[in-house]
Amino acid sequence: MAGDARRLQLPDLWNCKPPLWPWLLAVSFKLLGPTELGLRLPAALAALATTLVVYRAGRRWLGSWEGGLLAALILLTSAGYVQEHVTRTGDFDALLTLWTTLGALTWLRYLAEGRSRHAWQAGLFFFLAAFTKGVAGLLFGPGLLLATFALGQGQRLRRPAPWLAVLGLLAGLAAWYAVREHAATGYLQAVWEFELGGPALNQLEGHTTEVYWYLTSLMEVKFMFWLVPALLAGLLGWWLPAGSPGRLLARFVVCVAGSLMVILAFTQTRLPWYDAPIYPLLALLTASGLLQMARAVAAQQHWRPGPAARLAAVALVVALPYWAQCRTLARFFDRRYEVPSLLVGNHLRHQATTLPAVRSYYLAEDSIFNDSPTFYKAAMERQAGHRIVRVPPRKIAETPTGQLVVVCGAALRRAWERKYRTQLVLQTDSCVTLRLNARP
Repeated sequence: MAGDARRLQLPDLWNCKPPLWPWLLAVSFKLLGPTELGLRLPAALAALATTLVVYRAGRRWLGSWEGGLLAALILLTSAGYVQEHVTRTGDFDALLTLWTTLGALTWLRYLAEGRSRHAWQAGLFFFLAAFTKGVAGLLFGPGLLLATFALGQGQRLRRPAPWLAVLGLLAGLAAWYAVREHAATGYLQAVWEFELGGPALNQLEGHTTEVYWYLTSLMEVKFMFWLVPALLAGLLGWWLPAGSPGRLLARFVVCVAGSLMVILAFTQTRLPWYDAPIYPLLALLTASGLLQMARAVAAQQHWRPGPAARLAAVALVVALPYWAQCRTLARFFDRRYEVPSLLVGNHLRHQATTLPAVRSYYLAEDSIFNDSPTFYKAAMERQAGHRIVRVPPRKIAETPTGQLVVVCGAALRRAWERKYRTQLVLQTDSCVTLRLNARP
């Protein structure tokens, strides 16, 4: 933070998202310090809350605890949800997905029950979603409108509650954007450039993908194990008896998730985590289809399985996707041994413990886009009062002799040793602290 709750850092406008997520991170860092736990705990708690929401929604709409458990486990075994920038890192999208899931399911309750408080609650949740990640929090809107008519509930829109909720949402967002523009003129232009017109109309930063990219990702990786059951559930559930929970859920999820996929397909800048909000809804749809098939088979065979048998059946269904997810997470963990700069945090902590007198040094950068060294640099400066200067590869030769430099990776170390005679001060894995002596 820049010491001002309205802004992240002066005078940068590159991150033009609203401040709810940075505020939560600031609170977490205040309580836990600038640590990995402080960075990742808010996202982990948001993911846990989303999983519990899916479980409760499954119990409600699928009519049993095993339906809720199956939906929650499907979500946790979906590679599109448990991935970088969503639940695996301290980014915006885990919290965004929590709010959009709550908002969508609360709107479904409004359509089913007609209680005004559910419309107000849905408006609040979508305000929080937009206050987390701007326009991304509102992309369910067209799908919610389509679902309203697909469920035959257009009369719900003739009540004042939904429109007053929308008005309150827009008023709250307008107030924020006005305050933020006043704090730093040019903010609204940055919002257009980096969040609205820029990503929608242009493929920014080299993210060149085809219009069907999200669909193929869904089939090949992100929802690979569950896509066929989800499609069957949507197809069969669409024609269930009117008013049945299965029909309401199926039509709702097909409209909302399908609309978001279409919007993302025609947005020019496409990133892997943009579709994260659909996975809780798809998990519920998939669980609905699997549960209906299981009940049909049980009825035909005159089976009356007890709780233990039903639990075993759920475990059997998710066993293979769960194993695959564990393997994916293991590969994710192993990346720290493939990208040397991911080890810099451990080295800096070890250095602070074993060499407490070392408080001023340089930190060598590689050419890989990676925020990890940036985080650990800031953490050590705040925790230990270190003075750290980052050195990109093009400025290696400009570093004064006699100084200490932290270098991670054999290739980067060789680049420094071509420019200086060095003395090894400390080593952990492929990270070293070198003293720069005379030039060769």
